[in-house]
Order: sequence, then structure tokens, then C-alpha cells
Amino acid sequence: MANLKLMISKAKNKHPKTGADGFSARVVTNGTSDINEIAATACRNTTIHKAEAKVAFELCMEAAAELLKQGMIVDLGPVGKIYPSCQSTWVDDVEKLKLEDVKPTVYYHPSNDVESAVKGAELQWNTKKEDKEKANGDSGQGGGTVAPTPSDDDNHGGGF
Repeated sequence: MANLKLMISKAKNKHPKTGADGFSARVVTNGTSDINEIAATACRNTTIHKAEAKVAFELCMEAAAELLKQGMIVDLGPVGKIYPSCQSTWVDDVEKLKLEDVKPTVYYHPSNDVESAVKGAELQWNTKKEDKEKANGDSGQGGGTVAPTPSDDDNHGGGF
């Protein structure tokens, strides 16, 4: 497998704690692969039709969602695991931790293979004109898709 190369853009952003204007780096993705493309790719060099793979994949994802709703950790094998999780404020006394300070969330932990591919990626600045204009405040169209990033102000629990 080829080494992953991630294009990075400079995006206007407010500091999560101070509200000061500034910039942060964001990944510019190469688009989105939907279930149809995943099924077609998965069926290469097999006798399985892409429609069969799509239906099987949809059934597996419905089952995974159902298990998550039952509080289970869902192991998606080569992709990683999805956990029900929560975030809360930190307190110095157990009696100060209130239920209204806890927010349910979902936590994703990538498999070792996925995590090492992303963390070992070569980073390059995106030099497309459109992204430079966006960084300067222009809302022009074009360029790649900016991947969402978790807030720098996330509390404990690892959710997004």
C-alpha cells in the first residue's frame, strides 16, 4: 500500500477558550466514498455482485447501530471500534459531579493499521488558489473537502 499523503490547509478559526481570531490546520480530503463505491471496490476479483455486497454491508451496519444502542462496543475489524462514551467536566470532589454535567457521545478508536497509516502520513500544504482565498476570508467555491476536527476544548471521554 502506498504511503498516505494528506493535504493540509490553513483555515481561519477562533481559539476555543479565548475566542481570539487565528488559524489552524485542517485536512483537505479527497471527497467521500459512499456505500456503493465501497461495495464495488470490495467485490473486485470476486464472484460477489456489488448489490449483494451492498445489502450485506447495510445489514451489518444496521446490526452495529442496534448493538451500539444497547450499550455494546462494536468491533468493526480492520476499521476499528466504536464505543458508547460520555464527556464530563472535571471536579475535585465526587459529590460535585452532577448528571447534568455529563453528555453522552460516541467514541471511535481506529485499528492499529488505520491509525498507523494516518499518523504516519506525509503532510503537505495545499497550494490551491481557492484554499488561499478561503484562508483570507473569501468564500469562493472549489478545492477539496475540509475534514471536521474535534474541538481543542473537548473534555475527557474522547468523543467527537
